[in-house]
Amino acid sequence: MSMNALSAKAADTSGEVGSAPAFPVDIESARTAPATLKVVPRTVMIVEDEPGLAEVLALNLQASGFETVTAHDGLQALYLLDQSVPDVVVLDLQLPQVSGFRLIQLLRSRTATARIPIVVITALSFREAEDVVRRGADAFLTKPFVPEEVVNCVERLISRAM
Repeated sequence: MSMNALSAKAADTSGEVGSAPAFPVDIESARTAPATLKVVPRTVMIVEDEPGLAEVLALNLQASGFETVTAHDGLQALYLLDQSVPDVVVLDLQLPQVSGFRLIQLLRSRTATARIPIVVITALSFREAEDVVRRGADAFLTKPFVPEEVVNCVERLISRAM
């Protein structure tokens, strides 16, 4: 089939050669209509056992346009990860049920979650936190921290992953 025949076939929306399109086509309107893109918000999973801190993180991330899902322990995080995969995980290391260290290991071992950027928030020393990065975290922030630091870190990791 020639390129002209392919173009004619592609322009014909009815599926029958030589028949009129199944719907009216206004080429000029299509050219001048404003393009609309639906921006899908990125989802951040927060895994933090302190409810107040989890809420502060969620509010700051939501104010920056992110959707958030919160788990208060490692086991709940694993359950939620089986339901849907977030774009980024922000987690504390010292968690009940399943530790943050173990959670990182599990995330990295699963195909569906292996490439999710992970931000660790910890009260551990800088040296211990560096070990977390070697174990698979993409970034870490030490407590206390400014919530905007978390937002900036999440934004940076998402833009790097794109």
